[in-house]
Amino acid sequence: MRQFTPAHRRAYRGLSALLFSLLLVSLLVACGDNTATPAPAATTAAATTAAATTAAATTAAATTAAQATTAASATTAATTAAAATTAASGAATTAASSSTGGDTTGVTDTEIVLGGWGPQTGPAASYGTIDRTIAAYFKKVNDDGGINGRKIKFVYEDDGYVPARTVTAVKKLVEQDKVFALVGGLGTAQNVAVMDYLVKNNVPHIAPATGSSLMCCQPLKKNIFALQTNYVVEGTLLARYAVDNLKAKKAAIFYQNDPFGKEGLDAIQAALKAKGLPAADSVSYETTDKDLSSQALKLQQTGADTVFLWSTPQPTAGILKEMDKLGFKPTTLMSGVNTDPAVIALAGSSIDGVWSTGWLPDYLDTKDPKTQSYLDFMKKYLPNEPIGGFSLTGMADAQLAVEGIKRAGKNLTREGLIAAMETLNGWNDGLAYKVSYSPTNRQGQNAVTFFQANAKDKIFVKKSDIIEYTP
Repeated sequence: MRQFTPAHRRAYRGLSALLFSLLLVSLLVACGDNTATPAPAATTAAATTAAATTAAATTAAATTAAQATTAASATTAATTAAAATTAASGAATTAASSSTGGDTTGVTDTEIVLGGWGPQTGPAASYGTIDRTIAAYFKKVNDDGGINGRKIKFVYEDDGYVPARTVTAVKKLVEQDKVFALVGGLGTAQNVAVMDYLVKNNVPHIAPATGSSLMCCQPLKKNIFALQTNYVVEGTLLARYAVDNLKAKKAAIFYQNDPFGKEGLDAIQAALKAKGLPAADSVSYETTDKDLSSQALKLQQTGADTVFLWSTPQPTAGILKEMDKLGFKPTTLMSGVNTDPAVIALAGSSIDGVWSTGWLPDYLDTKDPKTQSYLDFMKKYLPNEPIGGFSLTGMADAQLAVEGIKRAGKNLTREGLIAAMETLNGWNDGLAYKVSYSPTNRQGQNAVTFFQANAKDKIFVKKSDIIEYTP
C-alpha cells in the first residue's frame, strides 16, 4: 500500500481549500443575492442550470485531483483541478448565454398565446364585452393571416370584478396557460392586486382596462403599457369642463371606495381647487352595496349644483335612479367608464342629460374612417354584441397589442415586444388617439371628448372636439 508523505498531506490540505472555495462559488451562483431584484423566470432557470453544470464539473475535478495526488504530486493535481474548473466555468457561461436570446414563453413557430381577464359575471358584468371583443379581433387577425406567420390564441378568465379572483386567474394564465403577454386586464383594484407579480415575472401587459395612473407611473413599470387616458387627466378635464363650460359653483362627488374611486376623487378635488372653487362634498359606496338611497340623500343634502359620478355601471345607474326619486336634478358628469349604451339600459330615463367623457371616437360618427372600420368589424365578427364604448375599448386594446407584436418581428420575445412598444410615437392607425411610448413613458393617450346621454334614443351624443390635457 502506498504511504502518504508530509508533502502529500500538505497538497491535500491545499487542494481541499481550493475545492471548498469552488463549491462555495457554485452555491452562490445557484442561490443569487437575496437582496437583488428577482430575476425573470427564464434567467433564473438558466442560472440554476449553469450552477448545476458548474457543481458537477467541480465534483469531477475533485475526483480527478485526488487520483492525481495519490499517483503523482500535488502540483499535478492542482493543475488538473484548475483545468477542470476552467472547463466548468466555460460550461456555466454557455448555459447562461442561452437565455440572452430573450423570453419566448407562449411563442411557437405557429402560435402566440395571449391572455386577459375581466368580469363576465357579477356587478360589473357589462364590461365583459371588452374581452369578448378582444377575442373576436384576434380572430379577425388570424383570418387575415396572423402576425409574422403566427396565429393568436387568446385565453381570458372571468374574475367577477373581485381582486382575489383576479390573482387566481392571472396565476393560472401565467403558470398554466403560459401566456406570452396579457391584453386588456380590467379594473383598478384588480390590476393593483397582480401588478407586482407581473413585474416580477416580466409578463408584458398591454392596454390594461383601467385609467389608473399606477399603470403608467408611480413608478414606471417597464412591462406595463397603459393606453386609455388616465384618471388623473380625465378627472382634471372633467372638473375643468364643469366649471368652464357648465358653470359649476358647488360640487359633490359620488365615488367608489377603492383605488379607482379615490384617484378620481383626488383629481377632481385638485382641479376644483385650481379653479378657485371650494372642496366638493364626497359620498362613497362599496362595490357590494345594493341600496344607494342613503348616498343619494347625502348628495342632495350637500346643496351641490353639480355632481360628479366616479363609479362603475351598476352603481352609476343605481345612484341616478335614487337621485331621480328624490327629484334631485343637478348638473351631473361621470367618468368615461360608463360611456356605453349598456349603462343607459341600466339607468333608463334617469341618465338623460348626464355628461361623460370618452377617450375613443364617437361610435355614431360614420364619417370618421376609424368609426366605420369599427362598425364593419362588429357587423362581421360580433353582430350580437352592443355597439358602444366597451366594444370600442376591446378593439382598441387588441389593435395596440397587434401593432406591438408586428413591430417586434419574427424573432418574438417578451423583451423584443417591450422594446417594440417603445417605438410608438404618435401612432394613430388604431381607434386610440396619438399613442406614444418611450423608455420613460408608459401612458399612451392623454385626451378626452365630451358626450351627453340621450336616454330616449339610448345613445351618447358627442358635444366637443378632442381635448388634449395640458398641465
